[in-house]
Amino acid sequence: MKNLKVLSVFLASFLMLCGSLFSQNVLTGAYYYHADTSLPIPDVQVRLYDTNDSLIASDLTNLAGEYSLSGIPSGQYSLESYIDMESINVDIDDAAEVLFYLLGWVTFDSIQYQAADVDTSGQVDFVDFALIWVSYLTQQKAFPGGDWTFEEVSVTFASRAAGDTTTSDTWGSSMGDVEGEWEPTGRDINILPTEYYSMEMPGKQETTKFAVASNYDGDLDGFQVNLSYAPEKLNILSISGPDENFNYSVDNKSGVIMANWLNFSQGTSMVDGNELFTIEIAGNNEGQISEGELISLLPGSMLLDSDNNKLDNTEIKLPLFKNKQLLNVEVNTYPNPVVSNINFNVKSSSEFSQASLVVYDLTGKKVFDKRDIAVREGEQIISLDAKGLLPGNYIFSLNLKGDGVKSIKGRFVKSK
Repeated sequence: MKNLKVLSVFLASFLMLCGSLFSQNVLTGAYYYHADTSLPIPDVQVRLYDTNDSLIASDLTNLAGEYSLSGIPSGQYSLESYIDMESINVDIDDAAEVLFYLLGWVTFDSIQYQAADVDTSGQVDFVDFALIWVSYLTQQKAFPGGDWTFEEVSVTFASRAAGDTTTSDTWGSSMGDVEGEWEPTGRDINILPTEYYSMEMPGKQETTKFAVASNYDGDLDGFQVNLSYAPEKLNILSISGPDENFNYSVDNKSGVIMANWLNFSQGTSMVDGNELFTIEIAGNNEGQISEGELISLLPGSMLLDSDNNKLDNTEIKLPLFKNKQLLNVEVNTYPNPVVSNINFNVKSSSEFSQASLVVYDLTGKKVFDKRDIAVREGEQIISLDAKGLLPGNYIFSLNLKGDGVKSIKGRFVKSK
């Protein structure tokens, strides 16, 4: 009888030990952008580590943002997340929100706070504001904390003979996107329209100034304007803005100008849309500025009114050198989304002796540039090999020159 009791205690202990070592617990859940269940995040690499930093299980979230980890012994674990998807949509409004937080005008929830902490120091301060406003938006530099931030998750499975299923929904955010506006499945990025005005053409080494403006008559609290120009023909001599809060950068290799300004005062802004900033240019030694040569607008440009609202439909005014703009060209893209080759179907009622097709990603980086295209009257196809492009959204600009000038912008999506 005594031996039977000893055997029973041994078996019970053995079963408890087996339950602790071999129970098959399951962890499931989903990843949502800024905890918004309408915005699942696909392709997140989910990794479960134990207290010894040993990898226990991993999975990749599906299109619904869902993951499932099984075969987990009982114990304590941490969930780590990684994604190689490009994060975008950090803009001048996010910089303004961080400034307002630092001045005590707004409050942040925990997700906004972690998204604003772009140097991952554990606190949001003027260093983070400068990194967003100057380093990222003006100089296109990456954040010290990386592209993405995810919620820190710890999970504990208690000892038991049967497996346990736990659900843990988790949030993620692209660094700097305090507003949480970006959609991992592709956001409909609004491109501001351009209005051109005529100006005299400078010759080689002759200088002239022109204003970058808008058709908005009211006061502004901020603006972000990204421009493209031809560095082989134009020299950017200087750029001047409203006051000391104006920032800009010029990339002479890629031909990109990035400029922004914010109103630091609680009082009424002294800046309106009639003139944002002024650029001084000269023709360089390689070639005189051609008739119709213009500086074009890139994605990411934005104006903020005096209530910090985005003015999506406002036109940006840029110079056009003594030429008229024609309105008789139509461009359609197919297939869209594209996997390998994308076609630009161009229908024109005029001939253009010079045309160029430029493609940008949503950060404004130029990823394709094809020049010396002749566009004839009628219909023709311009094809682009898109196999080398990363999955995501892209902006194209077809710039045509002939008896007149036409610039057409559009977008397409690259699939895996």
